[in-house]
Amino acid sequence: MNISTDIWTWIAALGTIAMFSFIFKENPVYRWCEHLYVGAAAGYAISVNAKSIADKAWTPLTQDGKIVLLIPCIFGILLYARFIKSIAWLSRWPMSFLVGVGSGLAIFGVVNSQLLQQIKATLLPLNSINNIIMVFGVLSILLYFFFSMEHRGAVKYGASVGRWIMMITFGVSFGNVVMGRISLLLGALERILGDWLGMV
Repeated sequence: MNISTDIWTWIAALGTIAMFSFIFKENPVYRWCEHLYVGAAAGYAISVNAKSIADKAWTPLTQDGKIVLLIPCIFGILLYARFIKSIAWLSRWPMSFLVGVGSGLAIFGVVNSQLLQQIKATLLPLNSINNIIMVFGVLSILLYFFFSMEHRGAVKYGASVGRWIMMITFGVSFGNVVMGRISLLLGALERILGDWLGMV
């Protein structure tokens, strides 16, 4: 057994064990590591955002002479006007711009990815068993959610097939989630038993 001498390996391993201690009971060590993690994540986010402002706004504005970048800079500063009561109304301009642009991008993204692309992916030639199952499955699931007519006869059986297909899909999705969590657990155990303790 060859225990690591790297200080960062020790910190990572002890931090992982401290976070796992929550499995048994919430304790001060867990809370301290949780606060440390949140604080480190917040500090990292602040540093990344500060570097982004410097790289994408300050440097091009001061060194490359891109005066047009003054507009987003002013809008960004105006967002903080809401903390000053007398000029709080100025923050509505950049906020409305952000909401408008964000809504436009979101609508396009949703319509394109969750509607058009899924319809396109379903319009398959019925020349293989996989394509037949895909098309039949989609149609039966749509039939299950078709409430304009009473589910009788063939419609009832088609809706039942759609229900079973959805149940199988949800089960597969849940299995993938469990498998992903187990992979994370194995990675943490490998870090503790391998990198830190040198047992594997």
